[in-house]
Amino acid sequence: MWDRVLEMTKSAQNKGVDPLMWSLELSSTLLSAGVSMPSTKVAELLVSHICWDNNVPIAWKFLEKALSIRVVPPMLVLALLSNRVIQSRRSHPAAYRLYLELLKRHIFPLASEVNGPNYHKIMESIDDTLHLNQIFGFESIVWELLHASLDDENLLELVPEKKSLWPIKSLDMDIDDHNSYGENKIDYHQGLYKMNTITAIEIIGEIFRN
Repeated sequence: MWDRVLEMTKSAQNKGVDPLMWSLELSSTLLSAGVSMPSTKVAELLVSHICWDNNVPIAWKFLEKALSIRVVPPMLVLALLSNRVIQSRRSHPAAYRLYLELLKRHIFPLASEVNGPNYHKIMESIDDTLHLNQIFGFESIVWELLHASLDDENLLELVPEKKSLWPIKSLDMDIDDHNSYGENKIDYHQGLYKMNTITAIEIIGEIFRN
Protein backbone atom coordinates (compact mmCIF):
# COMPACT_ATOMS: atom_id res chain seq x y z
CA MET A 1 0.00 0.00 0.00
CA TRP A 2 2.68 2.48 1.04
CA ASP A 3 4.83 1.63 -1.97
CA ARG A 4 1.80 2.44 -4.10
CA VAL A 5 1.40 5.82 -2.42
CA LEU A 6 5.06 6.61 -2.97
CA GLU A 7 4.95 5.57 -6.63
CA MET A 8 1.79 7.65 -7.14
CA THR A 9 3.57 10.64 -5.64
CA LYS A 10 6.72 10.19 -7.73
CA SER A 11 4.70 9.75 -10.91
CA ALA A 12 2.60 12.86 -10.22
CA GLN A 13 5.75 14.81 -9.41
CA ASN A 14 7.45 13.79 -12.67
CA LYS A 15 4.35 14.63 -14.70
CA GLY A 16 3.77 17.95 -12.95
CA VAL A 17 0.27 16.97 -11.82
CA ASP A 18 -1.75 19.70 -10.09
CA PRO A 19 -1.20 19.29 -6.31
CA LEU A 20 -4.92 19.46 -5.56
CA MET A 21 -5.65 16.68 -8.05
CA TRP A 22 -2.86 14.58 -6.56
CA SER A 23 -4.13 15.10 -3.01
CA LEU A 24 -7.70 14.17 -3.97
CA GLU A 25 -6.50 11.04 -5.75
CA LEU A 26 -4.38 10.15 -2.73
CA SER A 27 -7.33 10.65 -0.40
CA SER A 28 -9.52 8.45 -2.60
CA THR A 29 -6.84 5.74 -2.72
CA LEU A 30 -6.47 5.74 1.06
CA LEU A 31 -10.22 5.59 1.61
CA SER A 32 -10.55 2.69 -0.82
CA ALA A 33 -7.85 0.84 1.11
CA GLY A 34 -9.58 1.50 4.43
CA VAL A 35 -6.82 3.78 5.73
CA SER A 36 -8.09 6.28 8.29
CA MET A 37 -7.14 9.91 7.87
CA PRO A 38 -5.25 11.92 8.84
CA SER A 39 -2.63 9.21 8.36
CA THR A 40 0.56 9.23 10.41
CA LYS A 41 2.18 6.77 8.01
CA VAL A 42 1.55 9.00 4.99
CA ALA A 43 2.96 11.96 6.95
CA GLU A 44 6.17 10.08 7.62
CA LEU A 45 6.35 8.90 4.00
CA LEU A 46 5.90 12.38 2.49
CA VAL A 47 8.44 14.04 4.77
CA SER A 48 10.99 11.29 4.06
CA HIS A 49 10.26 11.68 0.35
CA ILE A 50 11.15 15.38 0.47
CA CYS A 51 14.17 15.15 2.80
CA TRP A 52 16.36 15.22 0.85
CA ASP A 53 16.14 13.39 -2.46
CA ASN A 54 13.04 15.28 -3.60
CA ASN A 55 13.52 18.72 -2.11
CA VAL A 56 11.73 20.43 -5.02
CA PRO A 57 8.85 22.95 -5.06
CA ILE A 58 6.19 20.55 -6.36
CA ALA A 59 6.89 18.01 -3.61
CA TRP A 60 6.39 20.74 -1.00
CA LYS A 61 3.14 21.76 -2.74
CA PHE A 62 1.96 18.15 -2.53
CA LEU A 63 2.70 18.15 1.19
CA GLU A 64 0.88 21.45 1.70
CA LYS A 65 -2.24 20.14 -0.05
CA ALA A 66 -2.13 16.94 1.99
CA LEU A 67 -2.08 19.14 5.09
CA SER A 68 -4.89 21.37 3.82
CA ILE A 69 -7.35 18.54 3.23
CA ARG A 70 -6.22 16.69 6.38
CA VAL A 71 -4.77 13.64 4.66
CA VAL A 72 -1.91 13.97 7.15
CA PRO A 73 -1.93 15.37 10.73
CA PRO A 74 -0.37 18.87 10.79
CA MET A 75 1.21 18.43 14.21
CA LEU A 76 3.10 15.31 13.17
CA VAL A 77 4.19 16.80 9.84
CA LEU A 78 5.55 19.92 11.55
CA ALA A 79 7.28 17.76 14.15
CA LEU A 80 8.92 15.55 11.55
CA LEU A 81 9.97 18.57 9.48
CA SER A 82 11.35 20.26 12.59
CA ASN A 83 13.55 17.26 13.21
CA ARG A 84 14.83 17.12 9.63
CA VAL A 85 14.86 20.73 8.42
CA ILE A 86 15.96 22.86 11.37
CA GLN A 87 19.39 21.26 11.63
CA SER A 88 19.77 21.63 7.84
CA ARG A 89 18.62 25.25 7.73
CA ARG A 90 21.98 26.48 6.41
CA SER A 91 22.60 23.72 3.87
CA HIS A 92 18.96 23.85 2.70
CA PRO A 93 17.79 27.46 3.33
CA ALA A 94 14.97 27.27 0.77
CA ALA A 95 13.57 24.18 2.51
CA TYR A 96 13.78 25.97 5.86
CA ARG A 97 11.90 28.90 4.33
CA LEU A 98 9.13 26.57 3.12
CA TYR A 99 9.03 24.90 6.53
CA LEU A 100 8.59 28.30 8.18
CA GLU A 101 5.76 29.13 5.77
CA LEU A 102 3.99 25.88 6.66
CA LEU A 103 4.59 26.61 10.33
CA LYS A 104 3.04 30.09 10.02
CA ARG A 105 0.05 28.64 8.20
CA HIS A 106 -0.65 25.73 10.53
CA ILE A 107 0.83 26.51 13.95
CA PHE A 108 -1.96 28.76 15.21
CA PRO A 109 -4.77 26.28 14.47
CA LEU A 110 -2.59 23.74 16.31
CA ALA A 111 -2.40 26.02 19.33
CA SER A 112 -6.19 25.87 19.63
CA GLU A 113 -6.14 22.09 19.17
CA VAL A 114 -3.93 21.60 22.24
CA ASN A 115 -6.96 22.17 24.46
CA GLY A 116 -9.35 20.55 22.00
CA PRO A 117 -11.20 17.28 22.60
CA ASN A 118 -9.11 15.33 20.05
CA TYR A 119 -5.65 16.51 21.10
CA HIS A 120 -4.79 13.58 23.36
CA LYS A 121 -6.26 11.12 20.89
CA ILE A 122 -4.03 12.53 18.15
CA MET A 123 -0.96 12.43 20.37
CA GLU A 124 -1.70 8.85 21.43
CA SER A 125 -2.05 7.88 17.78
CA ILE A 126 1.28 9.51 16.97
CA ASP A 127 2.97 7.82 19.91
CA ASP A 128 1.51 4.40 19.05
CA THR A 129 2.96 4.71 15.57
CA LEU A 130 6.26 6.52 16.04
CA HIS A 131 6.78 6.95 19.82
CA LEU A 132 7.28 10.66 19.34
CA ASN A 133 5.03 12.44 21.80
CA GLN A 134 7.73 12.79 24.44
CA ILE A 135 9.91 14.62 21.92
CA PHE A 136 7.59 16.31 19.46
CA GLY A 137 4.70 17.93 21.30
CA PHE A 138 3.48 21.36 20.21
CA GLU A 139 5.61 23.04 22.86
CA SER A 140 8.71 21.15 21.72
CA ILE A 141 8.34 22.49 18.18
CA VAL A 142 8.31 26.03 19.57
CA TRP A 143 11.31 25.47 21.83
CA GLU A 144 13.29 23.78 19.05
CA LEU A 145 12.68 26.77 16.79
CA LEU A 146 13.68 29.14 19.60
CA HIS A 147 16.92 27.27 20.31
CA ALA A 148 17.78 27.23 16.60
CA SER A 149 17.19 30.99 16.34
CA LEU A 150 19.37 31.64 19.40
CA ASP A 151 22.07 29.47 17.87
CA ASP A 152 21.87 31.39 14.58
CA GLU A 153 22.45 34.64 16.48
CA ASN A 154 25.27 33.10 18.58
CA LEU A 155 23.16 33.64 21.70
CA LEU A 156 22.75 30.02 22.75
CA GLU A 157 25.99 30.25 24.75
CA LEU A 158 24.25 32.79 27.01
CA VAL A 159 21.57 30.27 27.98
CA PRO A 160 22.32 28.63 31.38
CA GLU A 161 21.65 25.14 29.99
CA LYS A 162 23.69 25.44 26.81
CA LYS A 163 23.06 21.92 25.54
CA SER A 164 19.88 21.78 23.49
CA LEU A 165 17.61 18.74 23.63
CA TRP A 166 17.37 18.83 19.83
CA PRO A 167 19.87 18.59 16.97
CA ILE A 168 19.66 22.30 16.19
CA LYS A 169 23.27 22.95 15.19
CA SER A 170 23.14 24.16 11.62
CA LEU A 171 24.94 22.10 8.99
CA ASP A 172 27.06 24.35 6.79
CA MET A 173 26.77 24.31 3.03
CA ASP A 174 29.33 21.97 1.50
CA ILE A 175 30.30 24.14 -1.45
CA ASP A 176 32.67 21.51 -2.81
CA ASP A 177 29.72 19.20 -3.38
CA HIS A 178 27.75 21.83 -5.28
CA ASN A 179 29.80 22.74 -8.32
CA SER A 180 26.87 24.63 -9.80
CA TYR A 181 27.07 27.24 -7.05
CA GLY A 182 28.39 30.55 -8.28
CA GLU A 183 29.24 33.47 -6.04
CA ASN A 184 25.79 34.99 -6.55
CA LYS A 185 24.10 31.71 -5.65
CA ILE A 186 26.13 31.45 -2.44
CA ASP A 187 25.30 35.07 -1.54
CA TYR A 188 21.62 34.34 -2.20
CA HIS A 189 21.65 31.32 0.09
CA GLN A 190 23.41 33.24 2.85
CA GLY A 191 20.93 36.09 2.52
CA LEU A 192 18.01 33.68 2.62
CA TYR A 193 19.52 32.02 5.69
CA LYS A 194 19.64 35.37 7.51
CA MET A 195 16.09 36.27 6.45
CA ASN A 196 14.89 32.88 7.67
CA THR A 197 16.28 33.62 11.12
CA ILE A 198 14.32 36.88 11.21
CA THR A 199 11.16 35.10 10.06
CA ALA A 200 11.62 32.39 12.69
CA ILE A 201 11.93 35.01 15.43
CA GLU A 202 8.80 36.77 14.14
CA ILE A 203 6.88 33.47 14.24
CA ILE A 204 8.05 32.83 17.81
CA GLY A 205 6.85 36.30 18.79
CA GLU A 206 3.44 35.67 17.22
CA ILE A 207 3.16 32.33 19.02
CA PHE A 208 3.85 33.86 22.42
CA ARG A 209 1.49 36.77 21.73
CA ASN A 210 -1.27 34.33 20.85
